[in-house]
Amino acid sequence: MKIHKELHLYEQLRNDMISKIAAKEWMPGQCIPAEMDLCDSYGVSRVTVRKAIEDLVSSGHLRRYRGKGTFVRAKLIENKLSKFYSFSETLKSKGLEEVAEVLAFETVPVDDFLAEKLKLPLSEVAYKLVRLRNVDGMPYAVETSFIPKARFVGLTGKFIADNGLYNAMQLLGVTTNRATETFHVDSMDGLEARLLQQSLPNPVMCIERLTWCDDLMVEYCRSIVRGDFFYYTVELGY
Repeated sequence: MKIHKELHLYEQLRNDMISKIAAKEWMPGQCIPAEMDLCDSYGVSRVTVRKAIEDLVSSGHLRRYRGKGTFVRAKLIENKLSKFYSFSETLKSKGLEEVAEVLAFETVPVDDFLAEKLKLPLSEVAYKLVRLRNVDGMPYAVETSFIPKARFVGLTGKFIADNGLYNAMQLLGVTTNRATETFHVDSMDGLEARLLQQSLPNPVMCIERLTWCDDLMVEYCRSIVRGDFFYYTVELGY
């Protein structure tokens, strides 16, 4: 670190740490070195290190978790709730590369819960699709979709992986054009925490979506989204 006499030592350390974040030497979600390690690396006092970290926490570059350490805070992505959207299209519009990895694709019987959500009789079966969504190599959401099998005969996990869910539906003759979503703060289970590389307990955003093609219900989806990744803007009007 080059010394600039006109800057306080903690400011120089802070600026160097910001440079590491910008250059992705310290990646979003990564735990930065411990305070004593930073003291040794930069040859500065613990007071200087703490002041630099405090500044970066205040500015939103870093985030502290008690008992865990200090982490690089991921840049929040704005999602405007004014029209039908998909995570992948939102991220693509911001120049980010998103990959949805299919973890499971199977058929399940329709129980009372799915019968109510999908408006299906209990005699029906549904596809269960579980995907892990990543952006720039960082997992940000676990998404579980239930899709009426009878309405999408021939749908496969590979077909979805190759085309995306809604594009796959469209290729099978069903175009999604309407959805409702509900949001609430929830807790992850152990599997979700491992997939999202998070520690328990750690609150997350739970999004439940019902998707239609006109008056035809085609999907119930439950998404667990890292709280440090998205924020939502709702457009209101008269």
